[in-house]
Amino acid sequence: MHHPPVGPMMSGLIIGDLIVGQIALQIVAKAETMGVHPGFALNPPSGPEGVFTVSVYPDDITHERVVHFDQYSGEVLFDMKLADLGALGRAAEWGISVHMGQEFGLVNQIAMLLACIAIVLMSVAAMVMWWKRRPAGGLGAPSVPADFRVTKGIALVTLALAVFFPLVGLSLAVMLLIDLVLPRALRARVA
Repeated sequence: MHHPPVGPMMSGLIIGDLIVGQIALQIVAKAETMGVHPGFALNPPSGPEGVFTVSVYPDDITHERVVHFDQYSGEVLFDMKLADLGALGRAAEWGISVHMGQEFGLVNQIAMLLACIAIVLMSVAAMVMWWKRRPAGGLGAPSVPADFRVTKGIALVTLALAVFFPLVGLSLAVMLLIDLVLPRALRARVA
């Protein structure tokens, strides 16, 4: 990795292949005077047309902010606060904050922990129930239906879920592959 020599005109921090000098320090100072919440991140420009980006996502979402600064002059090019997102954007940010356990403090964190524990317990209970109810010597997988009209509707809903939730689609594809690969003798015993 080659860096240009650091001289009186180019002094500062080396981040990747960039020399971040006085302009970065000016941007940090400007962000502080603009009231950007403490703890913000400063991302350097990615090329000659890039920008410095100051961003902060604190626990209190009302202080979220993203500001882009010109890398040469330090002028503010873009300044977005939570209020600038619109109703749907604010709702999404609030949902993310609740999901991450940031919105209501310890109460929210305990609620999220209980939800996580409940999901784990339901998964374990499902395995135990399947194991106890499966037929002796088989898996208990359902047989192929005689009427495919219902199956087509279920397939369409499943396909939509797979598009919107790719990991669900992947897990369903793995299960379909296992089902197709299962030995016929095992399938016959299950049916």
